[in-house]
Amino acid sequence: MSKLPRNALIQKLNHLVALDPLEIGILNELCKENGYIAKGQSLTTHDFDSDIVTLLLGGWACRYKILNDGRRQITSFVLPGDLSGVRACLFGVTDYETEALTDCSVANIYGTDIVNLFKDQPRLAAAITWGSAREEAMMTERVVSLGRRTAKERMAHLFLELHWRLESVGVAERLAYELPITQELIADCLGLSIVHVNRTLQAMRKDKLLEYRNGYVVLKNSKKLKQICSFASNHLEGALHPDLVDI
Repeated sequence: MSKLPRNALIQKLNHLVALDPLEIGILNELCKENGYIAKGQSLTTHDFDSDIVTLLLGGWACRYKILNDGRRQITSFVLPGDLSGVRACLFGVTDYETEALTDCSVANIYGTDIVNLFKDQPRLAAAITWGSAREEAMMTERVVSLGRRTAKERMAHLFLELHWRLESVGVAERLAYELPITQELIADCLGLSIVHVNRTLQAMRKDKLLEYRNGYVVLKNSKKLKQICSFASNHLEGALHPDLVDI
């Protein structure tokens, strides 16, 4: 397993644009206030300080909403290199909560510093904003999954997407990665029952598509998995507009 980079945000943004030494230095300075959040604790809530943006450096978290009757929908998983609180920082509103699924290491970034990047470092600000745009693209895929994909297709797409995201920040092997989440969490993400998740995983294991046990996933046949759910990584990739690259 690859070692976690010191600042996963840098590695993540380097997939979008080659950061120069000045930009890397700025990001490291922004992320110097490190902290620790225990499993089960909240990263963000409806009443959290909107002037703080949280960068996940290590561990897993999830964004979710709970209905009045207690049912939960996980909208996304937060992985190393992901930011939480950007929307609240820029627009003063948030409509989800974020919970640590494992013990997490984080960096707390002042919202005013994010805002100042748009004036002082527009290229870097655009790169950070791309992260929010990618969230929107992933949400589109999740809507398609919930509305049209079968259970098998939903699971194949989720496992492939998670692998791509983890590999891009150096915390996944070529065809395997740690998945420290329960079948209940997978069910809450994909809109399935726990029983349906379990049966689907067993069927996929029997078909030698993937292996999921003891918090670890091995993609046995990634080519077939991609065919099953028509997976393409376009929604996870991107490039800065040419006018921004040389600012």
